[in-house]
Amino acid sequence: MIRDEQIEAAVAQGILTAEQARRLRAFADGSPTGAAPDDTAADADDEKFRLIGGFNDVFVTIGVALLVAALFALASVFELRPGFAVLAMISAWGLSEVFSRRMRLALPSVALAVMFAGGAAFAAASLADLTWPNLSFLFAALGAALGAIAHERRFRVPINWAIAAVGLVYAVADGVSLAAPGWMEHNRPALFAALGLGVFLAALRVDASDIARRTRRSDIAFWLHLVAAPMIVHGAIPLLVGTPDGMGTGQALAVLGIFVLLGLIAVTIDRRALLVSGLIYAGVAIGYLLSQSVEKDLGASLTLLGLATLVLSLSAGWRSLRRVLLPLLPLGPLRQLVPPPT
Repeated sequence: MIRDEQIEAAVAQGILTAEQARRLRAFADGSPTGAAPDDTAADADDEKFRLIGGFNDVFVTIGVALLVAALFALASVFELRPGFAVLAMISAWGLSEVFSRRMRLALPSVALAVMFAGGAAFAAASLADLTWPNLSFLFAALGAALGAIAHERRFRVPINWAIAAVGLVYAVADGVSLAAPGWMEHNRPALFAALGLGVFLAALRVDASDIARRTRRSDIAFWLHLVAAPMIVHGAIPLLVGTPDGMGTGQALAVLGIFVLLGLIAVTIDRRALLVSGLIYAGVAIGYLLSQSVEKDLGASLTLLGLATLVLSLSAGWRSLRRVLLPLLPLGPLRQLVPPPT
């Protein structure tokens, strides 16, 4: 039986069109081949991404982790740390030929992509240490990005886009830090918020090319959103309201207001990563406000209870919330670029 990931691979390689893939899925499900609008909408609204196809994925990933540990241990014993990086890259590439390109196992492909990019980062840092020690982190970030790009071109694993984005972000940040250390010391949150916004816009562009979220582009966008969200939240909130240590009532209310704004954006684009990243700050703000009227231990318990209620309520009512909010938002032409409510 043809698996769903094999159909996606066929679409990615141009063997099938997106419409042919949809009709093939509908046929396999026993549905009429003309259309399956409800199923398509449900897939988009559920924010699905492929990670585990079966326990074999977990089993292979454990083997990959053991291999990394073994290579690192051998490199330490023989004092060949650069050799560890090269062996890790060769091993990851060879295993990717089997588990990513031929068998198309999702979780092992993620682990192997990280392994290859990590080996590339380690190799680049080791090279820099020979001549330019102060540039080792910059070389590592660029090595990770280039490794992810090379792995993506061969094996088309969606997480490679996020790895490359992280590598480029830290390369830019380290380059700025080397060129203007004084400026970087005072503007680090602003820089990371701006870079996170750039990754977020790239994710939105990828999302807009697959509104129904049927192809691997949806997985690419998912990983990019996962990278962008913490950079935006953890960069912008301290910039706007200061650190949690000096929080007052006004700052706590401002944090909750920002969290609500992030929630509106998350509901609009149908991506939950922004909300997850903002939960820490929301919890700190709620905890501070509760601490003004109840005991400290009780306030912590009520904060956790409130966050749990919020997350579970949003999870259960996500579709209903989108159906209510989306028609009310003045999106204009942008409305065509977000998944419709179902």
